[in-house]
Amino acid sequence: MIESHTATFRLLRTAPQVSPAAVSQVEDAERRLGFRFPASVREWYCDSEAIDILAKYSNQDPPIPLKKFAVTEWHSLRLLPFKYENQGVCTWSIVLDGSDDPPVNVDVDSDGAEWKPQAPTFSAYIHACVWDYVSVFDQPGLVQAQNEPLSAESLGQLRERFTEQPPTFAWPGSTQYRFVGKGQAILIWAGEDQADWFVGAREAKLLETALRTVWNVDNVGPSLYGCSEIGKAVLDRIRGRA
Repeated sequence: MIESHTATFRLLRTAPQVSPAAVSQVEDAERRLGFRFPASVREWYCDSEAIDILAKYSNQDPPIPLKKFAVTEWHSLRLLPFKYENQGVCTWSIVLDGSDDPPVNVDVDSDGAEWKPQAPTFSAYIHACVWDYVSVFDQPGLVQAQNEPLSAESLGQLRERFTEQPPTFAWPGSTQYRFVGKGQAILIWAGEDQADWFVGAREAKLLETALRTVWNVDNVGPSLYGCSEIGKAVLDRIRGRA
């Protein structure tokens, strides 16, 4: 049982599958690098689907094969890169700090000159990647917006109206905020210059309820546009064009 990633596999509605082949690849990498992977990292990569999940639940960002894992050093940190952004803008690394579930840092277009914290643990990073797609991007009803920066007042309103999920940081916004309702989910990439909103739901009625709830939050409503047929239809109905 992969204890560190239980919540992620629950989201995926599947059970972890430790495979002898995956375990062998992990052990080969550990021998080559000269150390045992942190527990949550080891547990993840011993699963037969780990690499495929990383590839699928991302913006086509390629995972680094275990056979190409190599430690890099930045200031006082030892880093283990494990994924690249699809256009080479970012690299994600595990921070080898001696903990069982270490942090993840991201280098955003600095060629290794600056690494910023993205998630407090490796398991939290994996969960966030899967959550974004399962809860938002892959939902039948999906809308999005490019809006003004997220205000503190509006963040408070979202926290009152929805259940907040763990945030991540540094890419693609300064902070990625996540919220859930009943069959609804909101992802906001909050940056200094703008906030990118994504609202997903499994059916039209639930999406409409979510949109009416957030419509006046930073006046995001007029900026919303549909990314699916359900999303377009719901927006037309709210705007009186149905």
